[in-house]
Amino acid sequence: MLHLEIAVAPTEIQSVHDLALLEARLGFDKGTVLSSFPKAWFRDVAERLRAENNDVGREILIERLRRVKDGKIVAFNREYNGDTWADAARASHDYESFHRLVEESFNDLPTYVHALTDLDDDDFEFVTRYPRHAGNLAEAAKALLIGAEKVTIYDPYICLTKNGYKKTLLAMMDLCSKAEVEFHIFSEEDGKRDWDSRQTALDAFKAEIPKNIRLFWYCADDGGSGFLHPRGLFTAKGGLIYDRGFEEPNDHDQRDKLTDITPMSRNMLDEKSLSYSSSQQYDDFELVRDVWCSHRW
Repeated sequence: MLHLEIAVAPTEIQSVHDLALLEARLGFDKGTVLSSFPKAWFRDVAERLRAENNDVGREILIERLRRVKDGKIVAFNREYNGDTWADAARASHDYESFHRLVEESFNDLPTYVHALTDLDDDDFEFVTRYPRHAGNLAEAAKALLIGAEKVTIYDPYICLTKNGYKKTLLAMMDLCSKAEVEFHIFSEEDGKRDWDSRQTALDAFKAEIPKNIRLFWYCADDGGSGFLHPRGLFTAKGGLIYDRGFEEPNDHDQRDKLTDITPMSRNMLDEKSLSYSSSQQYDDFELVRDVWCSHRW
């Protein structure tokens, strides 16, 4: 997973200042996210802070809480077993590692950190180079996929007549935990096999798509502007840039070659969301045929 997962005990968030520290350090665009551990983490923190703050700071508090909830927190569906948060965190970490855990009784650096203020720049260095195996390409986006209701992928070369793309898409779909998730995939029309072959591959792919996934496929033409050349993935929370796209190469040696995957800035996410919105007229390209849809719910 590209995004570092940091868990912070709810009792460590005692003021708007603590929220400000989280907001400055964490985010999908910064490569680090806050684990919702336990699942009621945000509710517990919000209720306590609202009770302790007076009317003067209430609007600032509510706005900071909203920004933290919308852009910093991910529920990784971890088990919470223990008499205290510290006990539960250690048990969960033994089963599947956190990047950092923060609680006042901890003092075993670098993983177990005593306080938010003890976190340093080195604690936020994330990996940006990954093998091109389908599982690695998908796992890099896990923090975005696990809670997504809509996933948009744009790649001029993506085509389901190639098995390497199918493997990556299925690996990504398997990471999605919501009951209903839409995948919207934008592919450039040029350089592909005839549409009948591509549609046959799409129709065959229906049988492999998980039941909670609905797939939409768009064939686009940018008129030679080059707009469609970049490759990436985004959700409502954030996005990633895939330097060499989503295909697992046929050549096994090529699969082990590292490719760059990096977080999108907030500005880029906003721009891509507008450009590839499925609910508006497209300004940067045109669709050359009807949108293909796997099924209706």
